[in-house]
Amino acid sequence: MNYQSVLEDSFGYTRDAFRGSWLRWLQLMVCIVVFPLIYGYFVRIMRGDAPDLGGWGRLFVDGLKLLVVYLAYIGLMLLVAMALIGGAGILAGTNGLVAAVVALVSFVLLILIWLVAQMAAVRFAKMESLREAFNIPAVLAQIRRIGWGSYIFSQVILQIVLMLFMMFLVSLVFLVTGLIGLVAGIIGILLLPVLMLAVSLVVYIFQYRYNTLVYESGTASSPSVTVAP
Repeated sequence: MNYQSVLEDSFGYTRDAFRGSWLRWLQLMVCIVVFPLIYGYFVRIMRGDAPDLGGWGRLFVDGLKLLVVYLAYIGLMLLVAMALIGGAGILAGTNGLVAAVVALVSFVLLILIWLVAQMAAVRFAKMESLREAFNIPAVLAQIRRIGWGSYIFSQVILQIVLMLFMMFLVSLVFLVTGLIGLVAGIIGILLLPVLMLAVSLVVYIFQYRYNTLVYESGTASSPSVTVAP
């Protein structure tokens, strides 16, 4: 996997999704209000090129399906957490070391489930089948083709980039609203949540494109892993 290429493509994709298209900005802001629509848009991102908004019924249904995928994996994470943490609580009174080990194991399992969920979402979008999101052997096979080490490293990079990206965008938002506030008072305060929603859109589009490229790096035609200089 060429991490530099993945990052550059994701940044370019995100830029092109909004550049010169105020109508798309407005449409996406509306989609956030009817939130299954925005998840449907994320599904389209995982399927290919930056999509235009249209086919609202299909967008809504796809969004609901993606929400089902996430809720199912979140539910699994909660069940695992409750079972292991509950066991750790029982063991804490008898053996602190065992309880600590159980807590560590639960943390690792939760991370693994989260990692699987990211690729399961892309698989659902690519295969256009809700069932495929829960085809765990196929999802794990895709991750093995990517390489577990490469995949985990790609997610570490993603979280670091998202953190820096968010810090920059949020700082920019506060600067803009602060300047507006100096001139128009309450208007700057009212614009703050709107601009924060816009920032979240940018971040999510980048993230979904990034994970799509990571998934596609595990195709049979690209089995090797390289790090760009």
